[in-house]
Amino acid sequence: MRRRFYLITISLVLLPIIVIAQEPETLIDSDVRHGGFGAPVFGITSINGEVAYLRGTRGAWVINFEDTHTINLGLAGYRTATNFEPVNWSVDGVDEPEMRTNYGGFEIEYVNQSDRLYHWSVQALIGSGTVRYSGRDIELDNRSDSYFVMQPGVNMNLNITRWFRLSGGLAYRFTSGVNLEGTSNSDLSGLTSFFALRFGKF
Repeated sequence: MRRRFYLITISLVLLPIIVIAQEPETLIDSDVRHGGFGAPVFGITSINGEVAYLRGTRGAWVINFEDTHTINLGLAGYRTATNFEPVNWSVDGVDEPEMRTNYGGFEIEYVNQSDRLYHWSVQALIGSGTVRYSGRDIELDNRSDSYFVMQPGVNMNLNITRWFRLSGGLAYRFTSGVNLEGTSNSDLSGLTSFFALRFGKF
């Protein structure tokens, strides 16, 4: 009787320890590291057949799977730093105005082997933008318009320190829904080259 009592007592003591020691099954593996980064972005693009400079910012949540595969989920926004002129302007009695555009949205990026000194990544932005007249006194019913934008791209990244990385790449901006006088979807679509300074925990 006493022996059975000791066995039951020992079992009750050891059972919670065994349960705690076992690794629970989870949707995301425990070896996954989490971080984040922010980045000022500088770029050159083509809008309405003219060269335009871009400025922007990115912010992302970093999900790192053992330095082999990394997913960055975040937001980004870009705007033209220079004015440009519409190429299809046809409003009688109104001088051809200057225009600006900005766009942004949700951005996802896949990074391959982020622990390597040099590594590549692919990304895509889905969101919206606005295009508007600026810089002159004009009398028009519609001075701005919004549009849908999708921008896939590819990057090469260089690890400078554990918390600082350089990134450069190419992207193509696809737009739709542009109905503003003097411009069109094809005028606002174009190839863009980017350079970014990434600061954060990777």
